[in-house]
Amino acid sequence: MVADYRKYLIRGGTLVDSIGVRRADLLIEDGKIIASEPGIESQRQYQEIDARGLVVSSGFVDLHAHLREPGNEKSETIRSGSQAGILGGYTALVAMPNTTPTIDSPEVVQYVQRLADGAPLDIFFAGAITKGRMGESLTEMSKMADLGIKLFTDDGTGVQNAQVMRRALEFSKGIGVTIAQHCEDLELANAGSINEGAVSSILGVKGIPNAAEDVMVARDIELVRLTGARLHFLHISTARSAAMVKMSKSDGLPITAEVTPHHLVLSDTQLMGFDPVFKVNPPLRSNHDRLGLWDAFDGGVFDAVATDHAPHHKESKDTTLDHAAFGLIGLQTSFAAVLGELHRRLDKQNPEDIDGGGLSDEQLMHLVSLFTWKPARIARIEKMHGCQLVAGQPANITIFDPKARWRLVGTDVVSRSKNSPYFDTDLVGKVLYTFVNGELKLKEGELCL
Repeated sequence: MVADYRKYLIRGGTLVDSIGVRRADLLIEDGKIIASEPGIESQRQYQEIDARGLVVSSGFVDLHAHLREPGNEKSETIRSGSQAGILGGYTALVAMPNTTPTIDSPEVVQYVQRLADGAPLDIFFAGAITKGRMGESLTEMSKMADLGIKLFTDDGTGVQNAQVMRRALEFSKGIGVTIAQHCEDLELANAGSINEGAVSSILGVKGIPNAAEDVMVARDIELVRLTGARLHFLHISTARSAAMVKMSKSDGLPITAEVTPHHLVLSDTQLMGFDPVFKVNPPLRSNHDRLGLWDAFDGGVFDAVATDHAPHHKESKDTTLDHAAFGLIGLQTSFAAVLGELHRRLDKQNPEDIDGGGLSDEQLMHLVSLFTWKPARIARIEKMHGCQLVAGQPANITIFDPKARWRLVGTDVVSRSKNSPYFDTDLVGKVLYTFVNGELKLKEGELCL
């Protein structure tokens, strides 16, 4: 009997999902897990994957990706971004609405959903809060929600007017969707390029103060307190903002927050060489803030690690800091960047651990949760992604080697843009297999589309 390549037996892996960490085999058929238990017998009709020494997790979910299509296909397309996602272990992406045209009407929603038909992973779109992301008039959120939009954001600028934000929160509560906020007071940001601090002073470059983020986080927490609506904070970058999110959760407010790998791994000292690849928004902060974000990470403040994958064509980055575009790519490297930094932190805590700092089951489960079931719940896709690895659930699965060390080189990058900060950087954790709805899209680290 010839093997049916929609039937797989994943043998000997360490399973990690919301149930916990355990050793078991998985049997996959017709897009679903049909068995999850130790010692499943080999069957000729199933292709076997030897997962001994590997971690088998729910498929990764990214809440924050810029796929640039429609309007800027020179920098990225839905297909190229999807391929990057698969290499990074993602089975679902939430695409931001700052495209051309903006995703701010039912007609544009239907248009981009057609564009995403046939993508090699699942694409979900966020809708804009205001028309044209101008911060003035609310979009037809109800009609867009009827088409499946569950997350609304003006990402890139954020809603500046408090009254508009209040109305958006009140309306979102009534229709059962979530507002996601890019927290930046544009007047305080004052068209800065990098973090305001010692580095910006040395370089003579206009900076963006922490207060530009902190002020808006504080404002919007109070608006949630007023309205009772759900709010998701995008790319938190300051220790103070993380502390406010922690306090708001202790008050029982329906608030979630994400952090990016680059704000966990990098600091504004990377900009001492004037390299625009490190220019992002919100900016890379001081090492003090970076360490504060790790405290929040360890303390369970964050609900997701999101890439904020922001591809830019070479022309947009190959210029001065003042004129370069904000953003970097991250879909291929996000998990490895965070896991690598976790290993480095563990190595410092236990320098005699020559194995590279193995994670405990609790640490591994916490890390995986921020890439899988927690962001899936925020995106309202938990019935398809971030599911438990048990019989009857969709086979959206990521398999990675938690100890593999590797380096990103230019030829590895499948994104149309190459603005990655991780070239020639030691990365830890290599995604080897990605299953999307039961179909094997990545095999032994190679795309198979």
